[in-house]
Amino acid sequence: MGVLAGIHAVKHALEAGADIDEMLIEKGKHHPRINELIHLAKKAGVSYSFAPKQALGRLAEGVPHQGVVAKMTAAGSAQFAAFEPWLEAIDMGKAPLVLLLDQVTDPHNLGACVRTAEAAGCLGVIVPKDHAADIASPVVAKSACGALARLPVLRVTNMKRCLEQLQEKGFWTVGLAGEAEASIYDINASGPMAVVMGSEGRGMRRLVRDTCDQLINIPMPGTVESLNVSVATGVALFEICRQRAG
Repeated sequence: MGVLAGIHAVKHALEAGADIDEMLIEKGKHHPRINELIHLAKKAGVSYSFAPKQALGRLAEGVPHQGVVAKMTAAGSAQFAAFEPWLEAIDMGKAPLVLLLDQVTDPHNLGACVRTAEAAGCLGVIVPKDHAADIASPVVAKSACGALARLPVLRVTNMKRCLEQLQEKGFWTVGLAGEAEASIYDINASGPMAVVMGSEGRGMRRLVRDTCDQLINIPMPGTVESLNVSVATGVALFEICRQRAG
C-alpha cells in the first residue's frame, strides 16, 4: 500500500480517479481546501476519517502532509507495468515518446520527472529496479502530484537491454549529455523517441550512454556546468513537444 501526503497531491489523485483506500484528515484541521477534498472524496465514493496529527506524520514519513493523507491501494499508488507486454502493445504510428531515468536517486527529482513526463504526453517512464529512488515512496508521490496514477512506470533490470529492445521496436534513443556535440534544438523529433536522463551526479552510465543512438546537449549560455535532472527533463521533453506541434 502506498501513501500520498499533502493537499495538492491528494486532490490530483482524487480528480484522476486513483485507487484510494482511505483519506485521513487531521483532527481539528479546518481549511477550505480540506473541505474541497472531503467533497471530492464523497463524490468519488472514497471513505475518509479523522486522525491525530502525529498519526498522519507517521504515515507521511516526513513529507509535509498539510493535514491530509491518502492511503492508496497497491494499484493506485503507481501504475507499474511489465515492460515486454507494454512495449509490444505500443502503436508506433502515433510517434510515442518515452522517458528513461538512469539511476535517479533523489525522490523529489524522480517525482518531478514523472510529473513532467505526464504533462509532456509521454507514454511511460522507465526506471531501473536497483540503484534508484523508490518509486512508491510518499516523497515521490507528492512530487509527482498525481501523475503516478495516470502514467505507467516500467521497472527494468537491465537498462542497456531495455534500450536495445526500444530500438528494435523502432524508437530513436537520445541521451542527454553535457559533452555531446549535437543540441536538443538540432534533432528531428518527429518519430518515436526515447529520451534518456542520467543520475544527478554522474549522468548516464557508460553502457547506457554507448547504447543510445545519439547524444544531445542543452545549450547553456551561462556559467553553470549542469542543470538539475528534473529541470533538464522538462527542457528536453517540451522542446520535443514544441517541434512536434510546429
